Amino acid sequence: MSNLKKTLSFSLGTFLSRITGLFRDMILAGTFGASSVLDAYYIAIIFPFFLRRTFAEGAMSSAFLPIYNQLKTREEKENFASAVLTSLGLFTVAIVVFSEVFPHLMVTLFATGAEENTKTLAASLLRITSPFITIVFVWAVFYSIHNSSHRYFLPALTPMFSNLGVILGGLTGSVKWAAAGFTLGGLTGLIVLLPWKEGFRYRPSFKGLSYFYKLFFATFLTMAVSQITTIVDVNVASFLDPGSLSLIQLSSRLYQLPLGIFGVAVSTVALSTLSQTEDYEKDLKDFVLKNLFLTLPSSIGLFVLSERLISLLFGYGAFTTEAAKRAAEILSMYAVGLCFVSMFQLLSRAHHAQKKVKLPFKATLLVSFMNIVLDIVLGFTMGAKGIALATSLSYMTGFFFLFFKTRLSFDVQILKIIAASTVMGITVFLAKDFLPGKVGTIVLVLLGIAVYFVTGKILRIKEIKEIFTTGSH
Repeated sequence: MSNLKKTLSFSLGTFLSRITGLFRDMILAGTFGASSVLDAYYIAIIFPFFLRRTFAEGAMSSAFLPIYNQLKTREEKENFASAVLTSLGLFTVAIVVFSEVFPHLMVTLFATGAEENTKTLAASLLRITSPFITIVFVWAVFYSIHNSSHRYFLPALTPMFSNLGVILGGLTGSVKWAAAGFTLGGLTGLIVLLPWKEGFRYRPSFKGLSYFYKLFFATFLTMAVSQITTIVDVNVASFLDPGSLSLIQLSSRLYQLPLGIFGVAVSTVALSTLSQTEDYEKDLKDFVLKNLFLTLPSSIGLFVLSERLISLLFGYGAFTTEAAKRAAEILSMYAVGLCFVSMFQLLSRAHHAQKKVKLPFKATLLVSFMNIVLDIVLGFTMGAKGIALATSLSYMTGFFFLFFKTRLSFDVQILKIIAASTVMGITVFLAKDFLPGKVGTIVLVLLGIAVYFVTGKILRIKEIKEIFTTGSH
C-alpha cells in the first residue's frame, strides 16, 4: 500500500469522524449558544482531552509503535501490549479516582478566571467525563496495534461514536446528558476497536517495559509541555467575556477538521511507515509534500471563507449573529497557522519514528514558551482572537526551528503547491460577492476544490496524479 493510499484511508475515517464532530458542535451551539453552560461543558472535557492528546494519542503511540513493530513473534507482541495495559492502565484509573474525588480542583486548574457557578457546573460534569481517561488509554493501545498492521480506517473512525453520544445527549437539551454521551460514546469506540483479528489475549504483567518507559516519559514530557498551552489558552479565555471559551472551542474545532483529516492523517501514517522504512529521507520528503499539498489550500480556504463557514455551520438557534462574527475572527487567526501546526506535528513524529526525542522536546519547549507569552500579551489586548493568533505564531516558530534542524532538501513541487493554492484563494475571494447565502458558501467550497485540482493538474503536481492513479486501481 502506497503512502498516499494509507493517508487517504486514514483521512476517510477521520473525515467521517470529524463530520459527526461538526454536527455535534452545531447541536451544542444551537442548543446552548456561546454561554457559561457551554463553557462549563468544554472545561469538563478539556482535562480528559488534555490527557488523551499527551498520554494516549501522543506519548503512547510514539513510544509504543516503534517497539511493537520490532517484535517478531505474536507472543512477544501480546506480552508487551499486556504489560503496557497493566502498568499504565492502573495509573489512569488512579487519575480518574482523583478527578472524581477532587473535581473542583481540576476545574480550577484549567479555568481559574471562570465564574463560580460555571466552575460548579463544570465540576459536576467532570465527574461524568473523567472515566473517558482510562477508556481512551486502552483505546490508544488498540489503535496502535491496528496501525502496526497498516489498518488506518477503523481507528480513525472510532471517535465518531463519542460524537454521536454527545449529539444524542445534546438533543435532550441537558448538558449533563451531553457529557454522559461523551463518555459512553468513547466506551463504544473502544469496544469496536478490540483487536479481534490478531486474536489478542491479555496477559497481566509488568515485565519488559524499561526501554518503553524511557521512550514514553521523554515523549510524554514533550507532549505535556505542548499541551500546557491548552491550560493557558483556557485560563486566559476564562478571564474574558462569558462565552469566549465556547467561541474558541467551536472555532478551533472547525480549524481542526482539515488538521485532523489531513495533517494528523499524514503524521500518523508517517510514524508507522518511517519506523519501518529502509529509505527514511525519501519517505520523509514524500510525507512533507503530501502534508503541504493537503493543508496549505485548507489554510487559505479557511481564512478566505471564515465568516461564511461559521455562519453556515453554527448560525442557528441560540448562536447569535454577533457570536458568529467573533467566531469567524478567531477562525481566521487559527487558519493562518494551520499548515505550520500540521508540518510541526509531522516533523516531530518523524524524529520519534527514529527514537530521537530530544530535538522534538526542544522544539515543543520553544512553541510552548512562545504560546504562553503571546497568549498573555495578545489574549488580554486582542481578546479571544489573540489567543488563536498566539497559537499560529508559536507553531510557525516551532516549524522553522525543526525544518532547519531536519535539513530537508528543496523540491520544486513545493512552489507548484503554493501556486495552485494561491490561485484557488484568489478565485474564491473574488467569487464571494457573486455567491451569497448558505448554498453559495457550499458552492464556493466546491469551486475552491475544483480550481485547486485543475490548477494542480496543469502544473503537474505529482500528488494529484497519484490520487487519480490510486482511484483507478
